[in-house]
Amino acid sequence: MEKTWCARDAAAIGAGVPHAHHLFDETPLRAWPPWRGVLAVARRKVKTPAHAAGMDWISDLPDEILHRIMSFLNARQAVQTCVLSRRWRNLWRTVPCINADCKEFDFFGFRRSEVEFKRFVNRLLELRDPIAMMDAFWFRYHKLDTDTTSSADTNRWISHALQKQARVLEAVMYPCHLLDLDHSSFTSRYLRRIGFSGVRLDQGFFKQLEAGCPALEDLFLHHCTIEDDKISSQTLKVLTIDRTYFLIAINATDVQKKSISAPSVTSLTMYSPEGSLPILKDMTSLVTASVSFSEFRVHFDANDFYQYLWSLSGVTNLEFNYQGPKACRHVSEK
Repeated sequence: MEKTWCARDAAAIGAGVPHAHHLFDETPLRAWPPWRGVLAVARRKVKTPAHAAGMDWISDLPDEILHRIMSFLNARQAVQTCVLSRRWRNLWRTVPCINADCKEFDFFGFRRSEVEFKRFVNRLLELRDPIAMMDAFWFRYHKLDTDTTSSADTNRWISHALQKQARVLEAVMYPCHLLDLDHSSFTSRYLRRIGFSGVRLDQGFFKQLEAGCPALEDLFLHHCTIEDDKISSQTLKVLTIDRTYFLIAINATDVQKKSISAPSVTSLTMYSPEGSLPILKDMTSLVTASVSFSEFRVHFDANDFYQYLWSLSGVTNLEFNYQGPKACRHVSEK
């Protein structure tokens, strides 16, 4: 199909589906087809019998299967399927998995792409079917400045996803500026997995997470900044902390120690932490651990090192890597 057909068809059905038409007004169509992957492959594999010329077999599939197919598409690509036929007109409004990627807007130019991406996601969430729940919400985004409105937009998206009972939440921020996360919206009995990259977790985040998200089992942090003094959870089973900075807090006398207390965690990955080395406490269920850190990136003393090793003594499968000078713990004789 040619691009000219797409624009004509989108305009033709726009009168019946003003929601999609407005979204297309804001995000021009690329060359057709707009997707890559499972939908295009599925259409190629479907063989139309000679006696059923012109039959659209994919459109005859149940909504649940079509939603499954659309969940492999980026959000912008999923919206664009509304031009396929009347059957597809409103399917994008109830897709349970949303994958919003700012790279889909790179053709606008770096700075304008940020504006267009925010506009698109705001409209997408606004125009979704209000009774449709959400299973997963994932977005990748870059902030070009420290304007707080950018964080306000992303925090509003997260709050919307949690209100729609999302079980999986992933936010990936480019390393230009960290996302200042508003932890007050983290109240959900459905949320099971969180993945954050390039996010700042302020004081009180983990306390809110423990109280407000009782079903959370998997937490993945990458290139984040943790200001909280204590990571505490009774429900987490998998904890991954990758190249994350633990902010060093200094009180009147000494450095405030960071700690991790998660008695239900069975799998821990701690790769190249920076700032303050967190002390592991109450890790009684830990079975598998992969720990790697360097003295040149993280602050600790010999006692911290000893306590860290002791907390891993009951692990069945352990991978441990330390880079730095020999650490000695002096024990006074009685």
